[in-house]
Amino acid sequence: MAVRPVPQELPANQTERVADPAATWNLLATVRDRVDELRRRRFAGEDPVVTIETAKKARVARSTLLRDAVVATLVAERLGALLQLDDTLLTPAEDLAVDELVSAYRSLATWDLRAAESALARAVRFARLPEQQQRVALGWALHRLVADLLWLVPGDAKTLPAERLVLDLMPTLDRLPDEERRFYAGEVRRLAAAWREAGNDDHAWCVWALLRARVALLRNEGVETALAWLLRLARRAGLVVAGDDPDGLMTLLRRAEAVFQLLAQPPVDPASAEELRTMASQASPRDLFRALVAALTARWGEDALAATHRFALALWVPESPSST
Repeated sequence: MAVRPVPQELPANQTERVADPAATWNLLATVRDRVDELRRRRFAGEDPVVTIETAKKARVARSTLLRDAVVATLVAERLGALLQLDDTLLTPAEDLAVDELVSAYRSLATWDLRAAESALARAVRFARLPEQQQRVALGWALHRLVADLLWLVPGDAKTLPAERLVLDLMPTLDRLPDEERRFYAGEVRRLAAAWREAGNDDHAWCVWALLRARVALLRNEGVETALAWLLRLARRAGLVVAGDDPDGLMTLLRRAEAVFQLLAQPPVDPASAEELRTMASQASPRDLFRALVAALTARWGEDALAATHRFALALWVPESPSST
């Protein structure tokens, strides 16, 4: 039975603090108007610096100065702009750029290209310090590498074009630590070598195809896409299972094949067509994926799912804590 949470009682000497809606929206309207103004100036080719408009005016009430300072800070954060404080230029949204970069790189490590692309696009808006801007550039190059790794079939394609792109970019990233650049250069070479090996070795190709099916399931690319990769994998691996267990691998494979038989050339005979439709309706890419992982693990003597991690981008972690 659901229990309604009991509101926490405030101490006797403390009163509840409630935001003022009118004052809040008034402040945010001021922020919005100034953001719109600076965006128009940016569109005209400027790179405006946000200033506290009343900072240099004489006889300004402290409350007015504080309010203008809050407005300027919020505007600079929303625009990813520079904020002038006395004679110093600050970039108050830089921590947001760092957060987005962390999210983007983690998404690349789990083959989530869409999430990585969105995070990199947000990081571009906020990054003003050179080292963060260079990490954004590196992130886009690594995004291209992971995309090539997933979409170019080993053996069908002979090279990963992004390998050269990333390695050529590395010498230009002069604001990044040497260790960080060496690490990602090594990762690029490792991933490219693993992908090339899959073009010449059946076992490595099957590991790559299992990864490709795994990503199709993780990213909801569609039932047919996942089943197609699983069928290609099963054939390349030469998996043959004796017997006809209703829940066995061969039954799952026949159901998957029925999906494509219906798409390619449905039987003319109504009874055969109905039987094929029944089998196709029972096809489950997730069940087939699990069955193939179990069969390949038994055959290879290693965890087949863990084997796909050889195609995952590892992330650089500095040896000592830093602001980046």
